[in-house]
Amino acid sequence: MKKFKIVLLFLILAVLLVVGYQNWDFFSATKSLVINLKLKSYQTPEIPHGLYFLGTFLIGFLMAYTTGLMAKFKTSKMIKELNGAIDSQQEKIATMRSEMDLLKRRPVAEEMPPQKEEGAQSV
Repeated sequence: MKKFKIVLLFLILAVLLVVGYQNWDFFSATKSLVINLKLKSYQTPEIPHGLYFLGTFLIGFLMAYTTGLMAKFKTSKMIKELNGAIDSQQEKIATMRSEMDLLKRRPVAEEMPPQKEEGAQSV
């Protein structure tokens, strides 16, 4: 499986390099972004299209990484809570078993049946 992943990674990189090489004119062309807010207008310096693509890729990568990291923290917290519950229940089971063993070892006192008094007569 590791070899398959490495081969797949190299294939993807090769395709990206071919696309980048064949479209070098597009990626190297520059363009500036303009934001017009009616009151004031903002304009960025001219940046190559390739940097726009790289920037959006990095922003998406960081967003995916942070959401994955948050999910990992949530699951690790839940695992710790569940392990704590398991430990407390194991302790309860151990105490109940020890109590049960004590009850099994202790002989049960036989109850004497109630005896009738010799002087009393039943009606």
